[in-house]
Amino acid sequence: MNGLECPQCGAVRIVKNGHAHTGKQRYLCRVCTHQFTLHHRRTRIPPDTVALVDRLLSERLSHRGICRAVGVSRSWFRRHLQSLMNTVPHCIEPDSPGIPKA
Repeated sequence: MNGLECPQCGAVRIVKNGHAHTGKQRYLCRVCTHQFTLHHRRTRIPPDTVALVDRLLSERLSHRGICRAVGVSRSWFRRHLQSLMNTVPHCIEPDSPGIPKA
């Protein structure tokens, strides 16, 4: 089909697969079942907006409320929360100062 290649596996067995919510044509690779659109672009969230999201998180607002107020998608917000969780150490050493012993 017009020389399209799958961006995931490089196969050429590509078929049309509906339209995205933006109206762009979606394609499906028959080999690896990867779905994609041509010329997809993801807009970056500016650093000042990320900082605002972080400040609003400390204010104990709802996640959906933060997304509505700042204008970010809930999927971006979930990825941002996951990246924040990955930067925080989850293992607490019992011999650390400031941690009371049982």
